[in-house]
Amino acid sequence: MPETPYEPRFATDGSIRRRIHLFRHGDVSYVTEDGERVPDPRLVPLTDWGHEQASEMGDFMSHVHFDHAACSGLLRTVQTSAGILKDRDLEPVYVPEMEEIQSSNDRAKMPATLLDAAYAFAKAHEPGATYRGGETFADFEARVLTGLDKVLATPDWQSLALVLHGGVNRILLGWALGSGLDCFSSFEQNTCCLNIIDIDTHPETGDVVRKLVRGVNITAYNTARHDDHLTTLEAGAEKYRKYFEG
Repeated sequence: MPETPYEPRFATDGSIRRRIHLFRHGDVSYVTEDGERVPDPRLVPLTDWGHEQASEMGDFMSHVHFDHAACSGLLRTVQTSAGILKDRDLEPVYVPEMEEIQSSNDRAKMPATLLDAAYAFAKAHEPGATYRGGETFADFEARVLTGLDKVLATPDWQSLALVLHGGVNRILLGWALGSGLDCFSSFEQNTCCLNIIDIDTHPETGDVVRKLVRGVNITAYNTARHDDHLTTLEAGAEKYRKYFEG
């Protein structure tokens, strides 16, 4: 695909308008064939279906120009970036502050029931709430927004491919809507989905003056979400059913 030089776009008030194409990584499995949790969720690769999703999204986005790309640096985002970017002359930079929220490795702090696992985001907005006994949602939000500041401070891009994680994307969507953690549990982020956020910045100070959400949870493989009724957390919890029910 031919690449064109960076060229800024402007809103009516003169603000510089940049577009973030925000993706979630493709399908992975955090559960072994025996129904046990994988030892380190940070290291899981894409499944064959995950690679296929990334390739389909790459085809879906083939007409869209990117002049910058970034991902969290975890293997599943690196592999998804490769599928989406395909033969573009673009290497994603790593933003480790945007890694997924961390749960506890202590089994005593893990969800006690199937429902606890299926609705682990329900109390994200409550003070001190943690994800499965691990990182607090408030600390997670602060970490992710620090990474966002780094991305926005990077000069000379107008169209960004940003490949991250379901929880991270929820933080960024909440930030864009000005609702923070209050709406964290209300977003769905299917594997290898696309969200589109425009960000207007002041041409001199670089301050963010406007945020526009143009698309949420768009997938190339099932755009209308036909026969897709469980959330990603519910589907993940179902894989642990044997563990919870003994």
